[in-house]
Amino acid sequence: MRKIVVVIWAAVALMACSSQGYEAEQEAVAQPLDTAAVVEAVNDIYRDVFNVYAKARNMLRPLRRGSIDAEFCSTDWNQWVQRVVDYDKANSEGMVGFFDADYWIMGQDWQDLSVSDVHVKSLTDMTATVALQLHNCGSATDVCLEMVCDDGKWKIDNFIDVTNHVDWKASMKSYLEGNE
Repeated sequence: MRKIVVVIWAAVALMACSSQGYEAEQEAVAQPLDTAAVVEAVNDIYRDVFNVYAKARNMLRPLRRGSIDAEFCSTDWNQWVQRVVDYDKANSEGMVGFFDADYWIMGQDWQDLSVSDVHVKSLTDMTATVALQLHNCGSATDVCLEMVCDDGKWKIDNFIDVTNHVDWKASMKSYLEGNE
């Protein structure tokens, strides 16, 4: 009799799990990809990044992009940046090197940082392309972000300065290949 009860409970548990899995699968299929969540992620990223820039300016201390990049950029992006930094350390001989401007602010100096007109141009389960206007020192720059979903969070995989025709990741690759 005990064996029959155990078998019945096991069957009920399996059916419940199977039913929940089916419902979750149907819900995922029925819902469109969430562009609002991507826009919110970009706004949150830039809010946090601009707070770091404001603190650096107010405290008159050098800005350290490494921690910002580690938190908000993809593993691939961070690997390319590190390759360029390592190359410049070994080869720049007192020169500025590749990073003569800052991809977060699309310039060297910063004042009155903000973003506007953030909108998703394309979206899949794991990638997004987001357009925005970056405001810095009274000017607006059209920026395109290539993003990836990494550990459940949207992270920046590439910065493209549309206004000045600079694809940062492609430029880093070209720089390391000696084509710049």
